[in-house]
Amino acid sequence: MRTHIFAATIVLIAATASAQQAPATPAPAVPQPLVVETIHKGWLFSPDVRATDLDIETGALAGGYVGRIYDNSWIVGGGGYVLTNQDDDFNLWYAGPVVEYLVRADRRIGFGVRSLVGFGSATMPLPISEVIDPRVLASSHRTRNRRGTGGGIASYPADAMVVVDDSFFVAEPQLNVMWNLSRGQRIVFGVGYRVTGDAPWLGDRLNGVSGSIAFQIGGGR
Repeated sequence: MRTHIFAATIVLIAATASAQQAPATPAPAVPQPLVVETIHKGWLFSPDVRATDLDIETGALAGGYVGRIYDNSWIVGGGGYVLTNQDDDFNLWYAGPVVEYLVRADRRIGFGVRSLVGFGSATMPLPISEVIDPRVLASSHRTRNRRGTGGGIASYPADAMVVVDDSFFVAEPQLNVMWNLSRGQRIVFGVGYRVTGDAPWLGDRLNGVSGSIAFQIGGGR
């Protein structure tokens, strides 16, 4: 009897040790769902109208841009604008590359930061005293009065206006709010500021705040 009890004890100890040394069976892996995201890209066109401060007048500009949108975040293209209420002595146009960064472009309301950098040309009237040195103008008038004859700049009164043409470089940063109407159709409201350089005659007269509204077509949503 003692022999049987001793043998059973040995078998039980061996079975317990074997069970402790056996590797645990790993739990079955839980399959994860596959997420597929569409990368939006495509061409878009945006006609644009804007009101702008132009010297002492308010100008109406028409134009827009064509670009390609990448991943609903970046738009790269080119655009331009021309003054619609222009006259022989009052006109303006400018154009250049356009880059825009978008935020929440896939939501009903989104935002964007856009910039146009390029060149343009303008025609505006200036007082003759800003084009010709006032001392030269005064000397010409004194000479005319003494001789009783005139010509050239002496024939212009001191307060006369002359038409000046000027070319310039331009940078126009702008903040936008987008209202997504449907897939590929948006209304964009913007506020920007036009900064010009290398315009020796017109200078700061071409700088000004602008407010715009555009209808953007294409590019997906």
